[in-house]
Amino acid sequence: MWSATTLHACLMLWGLWDSAPYPANSFLPLDLNLTAHIFQDFMTQFNKTYRTQEERDYRFTVFVQNLKASCVLQASELGTAQYGVTLFSDLTESEFEKMFGIQHPSHPPTLKQSVKLLKGAKSVSCDWRKFGAITAVKHQGNCKSCWAFAAVSNIEALWNIHFGLPRNLSVQEVVDCMRCAHGCEGGYPWDAFQTVLNRSGLTNDKQYPYMGKQQSCRKNQGKAVAWIQDYEFLPKDEKYIAHVVASRGPVTALLNVKAFQHYRKGIIRRPSQACSPENVDHVVLIVGYGEVKSRRGSWSGPYWIIQNSWGKNWGEEGYFRLHRGTNTCGIAKYPVTAIVRNAETRLPALCPP
Repeated sequence: MWSATTLHACLMLWGLWDSAPYPANSFLPLDLNLTAHIFQDFMTQFNKTYRTQEERDYRFTVFVQNLKASCVLQASELGTAQYGVTLFSDLTESEFEKMFGIQHPSHPPTLKQSVKLLKGAKSVSCDWRKFGAITAVKHQGNCKSCWAFAAVSNIEALWNIHFGLPRNLSVQEVVDCMRCAHGCEGGYPWDAFQTVLNRSGLTNDKQYPYMGKQQSCRKNQGKAVAWIQDYEFLPKDEKYIAHVVASRGPVTALLNVKAFQHYRKGIIRRPSQACSPENVDHVVLIVGYGEVKSRRGSWSGPYWIIQNSWGKNWGEEGYFRLHRGTNTCGIAKYPVTAIVRNAETRLPALCPP
């Protein structure tokens, strides 16, 4: 449980707290003049505008509360993650969850799991970005389409790795044409993969561009430029998942998005009570992994490299790192990947360390 003293120390680092002494159990006031300047910088950096002065005042109040929330997160962080001002700092927690959180799967999938013995030693690190297999970070906007972005990026990467053919595929086609017909209300990567199978592939993004809202499915969407043979769920084993990432390519995963509103950089490692591994409500793409070596007095440990769909202005240029090996925020709960088979005999590319 964090205390006023912890909060005081955190905000003192930002220069936001009055230096006058206060009892440890009292409410400590922020330096509102300095905070107002930081809020103005936030508005400039992220191109924020508000319709009325009343709305601006309300968003400033939310911003101040979020500064405090980021300090609470910082105080309980077990890894190297740093929290603070982000492009979502003027949203309440409920607004953020409503904008980006999808519903937890009520009927977990139980089919299409294929556990195969993977031969060969897993490399110490792997980063498919260095190979050029990962397409640019995109922004889902006000549509809960993380599931579609993560799945489509998975297919794009596999085509690059297994065929050497770069593809920029249509996320909008997946959002529009999912049979359940609620693409912007959320979904799961297996919904996206099944949609690709049903449509015998996907067209490119230029022919069917992303609009950030659900539209009627186009029957004649254009020629498919990429397809998959199937998809499969992987065991809930992070060592196995890492081996699949290194030997076959990126993997989609669900996780708990609770700590992400205020994330800036570093390796996230949250206590399970602060980021439940059971309440997974966001979909991302694991593109690699690594390990921080032990140094005197510093944190060390393994981590995942993960692509998000909130644009390059969030996190580490659209990516984040998450502790690997303890199912942090539920990352190992529903790992799933498309299956792309190369009819030729050549092996897929090796993942760069």
